[in-house]
Amino acid sequence: MTTAVPSAVLHLVVGPHDHGVVRYARAVHASLAMDDSGQRLTHVADADAAVAVVAQPCGPLVHIHVTDKLFGSGATAAATAVVAVVDAAHAAGTRVSLTLHDLPQPSDGAGFHRRRDAYRAMLTAADGVIVSSEHESRLIDEHLGWSPRPPTDVEVIPLMVGSPGDAVVRVAAPTSRSVGVLGFLYPGKGHAEVLRAMAASAPDVVFVALGTPSPGHTDLADQLTTDAAAVGRGCEITGFLDDAQLAVRLAEVGVPVAHHRHLSASGSINTWRAARRRPLVPRHRYSEEMDRMSPRTMTLYDEDRLSSAIAEALADPASTWIDAGRPVHPSPAEVAMAHRTTFARWSR
Repeated sequence: MTTAVPSAVLHLVVGPHDHGVVRYARAVHASLAMDDSGQRLTHVADADAAVAVVAQPCGPLVHIHVTDKLFGSGATAAATAVVAVVDAAHAAGTRVSLTLHDLPQPSDGAGFHRRRDAYRAMLTAADGVIVSSEHESRLIDEHLGWSPRPPTDVEVIPLMVGSPGDAVVRVAAPTSRSVGVLGFLYPGKGHAEVLRAMAASAPDVVFVALGTPSPGHTDLADQLTTDAAAVGRGCEITGFLDDAQLAVRLAEVGVPVAHHRHLSASGSINTWRAARRRPLVPRHRYSEEMDRMSPRTMTLYDEDRLSSAIAEALADPASTWIDAGRPVHPSPAEVAMAHRTTFARWSR
């Protein structure tokens, strides 16, 4: 029997429907709402609309999923907007918890210090914070500049694998000689590095980018196409895929790869795993944490062995699928239970 949160929680979702963090926020609410009618959802376009919502009585707790890219034109503006929402809720007698996504780390480059200060301001303002890995919790200690950590309660709830009602398209084996990278195209996602690592692969192995360029990065798509053509390799950039199209393409790709340079918690890795694919993922503190949680649902490789890992996967297509019957953690039900317990504590 499921125990409901004693008072209603308002999930305040901010941003465009197709943004990954927005989609995840709605999936978390859906996983909770299956067993708990006290979980309400309001979806608004921007922070100004969010302020208007929380200025009215909202119950004991409002929960918001936050990444700096959703709330302003830069990290500083985003933090100002999020803090304004929290302040408005506090003035109306409502506590606010945040799930912080995309935590800052030095690999962010020139923007690291601005992002660090922004996330520090948001974390300090909130009554409770959720992060998506122990790795991210350690990033708070290592890089946000506190000693000791401020009193805000920080809870680790890993990203769920799949969503309630997800369908999986399963084929006997991948149907194309291809290497695929999933997600928006932008520097650091690993598209260029994966294409270069395919140099030793047979010319008939096609590079596939499942996704569309992030705003301002259409040049990356052009460069990938040019670089592939220069070595006689096929290159496909699919553009936007709806859920049904994506399910088919996830099954068709020969070798799934998630060669992220800024790992902290990864929705695209989990999308591969929800489709029962076993992606190649660089060995990293985060990927090792996820591998311990759900063994044999990823194939970890050392950074300098990507080319070899691709070759081995092409030679053994079965290795790119998660074994039948093997559970993949955390499931939507597991993530819902973790949120339910945390919200109950923060709603008191």
